[in-house]
Amino acid sequence: MEKQDRIKRQEEMLSLIEQWQESGKTQQSFCREHDLTFTTFYYWLKRYRSQIDESSFLPVEISSGSHIEIRYPGGVILQLPAATRLSTVKQLLTL
Repeated sequence: MEKQDRIKRQEEMLSLIEQWQESGKTQQSFCREHDLTFTTFYYWLKRYRSQIDESSFLPVEISSGSHIEIRYPGGVILQLPAATRLSTVKQLLTL
């Protein structure tokens, strides 16, 4: 497989991982809908997670609102009151 083909395949698979995270579906049902084998999906999910773990910074969006929202790589979303102490937020970001 040529390098360009590998890069294109990687981009496609990582895009599918992101689609799965946003879908709220189980991994198995998402794989069935997209005609993926679970082993292939899991392989790319591990690669996706390792890329996130390797980076020390994650994107942060700042907006005025009544709550703080933390989105974990696994798709979990945690909402906290805006008055939450910064030390508590820091602890939750390192989970």
